[in-house]
Amino acid sequence: MNTEQAKKLSLPHLLQKLGHTPSKVTKGGNELWYPSPFRNETDASFHTSFIGGKWIWNDFGDIGGTVVDFAMRYWECSISEALAHLDQYAPGAARSDTKPDLFSFHQHPHREAVENFLPDRQLQLIETKPITSPAILNYLSRERSIPAELAKRYLVEIRYQNTGVGKSFFGFGMRNESGGHEVRVALASHKFKSAIDARDITVIPGSDPSDTSASLFEGMTDFLSLLVMQGKTALPGRAIIMHSLSSHARTVDYLRNNAAQEIRTYLDNNDAGQKGTEKLKAEFGDAVISFSQSFAPYVDLNDALRAMHARRSGQSLG
Repeated sequence: MNTEQAKKLSLPHLLQKLGHTPSKVTKGGNELWYPSPFRNETDASFHTSFIGGKWIWNDFGDIGGTVVDFAMRYWECSISEALAHLDQYAPGAARSDTKPDLFSFHQHPHREAVENFLPDRQLQLIETKPITSPAILNYLSRERSIPAELAKRYLVEIRYQNTGVGKSFFGFGMRNESGGHEVRVALASHKFKSAIDARDITVIPGSDPSDTSASLFEGMTDFLSLLVMQGKTALPGRAIIMHSLSSHARTVDYLRNNAAQEIRTYLDNNDAGQKGTEKLKAEFGDAVISFSQSFAPYVDLNDALRAMHARRSGQSLG
């Protein structure tokens, strides 16, 4: 799928497959309003409109654009990665000239998860088990510099089906606090990541019950990378894996309900990550200590870990 083909996809159908339902439909189905898919809210501040033969979107608390722009913002990725994500959903996403079936949108009760996905979501869990796949272990070791034993300690192997194409896939991931699973594929050339059943944070208990700190990470490989860099198999205090910056509100709720005297953030060295850090500082003040500069100039902890291993082996980082 190229960019122009992706722009012709129906954003309402894509949102439906991602588990988002409109709270208001106007202009004969040409404009739909939703609670923002980028944050936890009850009022509808996000809307998509059918204009000029294509679906565009605007978010009062964010930005706007085409279906491609939405995918880049939703999955926080590059254009090529966004197109790969859309390829996963394209079989079930109607083209722009197909109006959404308004009766196919069903309201569902709010839960504590960041997102709860509808029963017809394309990705369906088949099974989870301890990681045994050589492909996954080799990917984590060679491409991510994560040792196999550490990966086996915290990650699971996930088999799932994309009902849109009728095929089964496998990847690795973590169970989250809502009982869903965050999944990633073990391919260096394809950075697909998503959630199955529900998207939420993952909380990993620390090794010291008396330690009241919490360490905050955007992704699971960031958490594992810090352990490798520090030569540890566990952190003394709790680790919170956000999986997506859209989990900000859920993270704040958890931190409020589970008091942490010190909140150590390891968010990415980019605009989105630093905005996330500033939002946490606005909520918790001096309790938030950012460690992002500790792995600068690299964007994330895994980039820093891979660079460290490349230097040690005398190789350049690919």
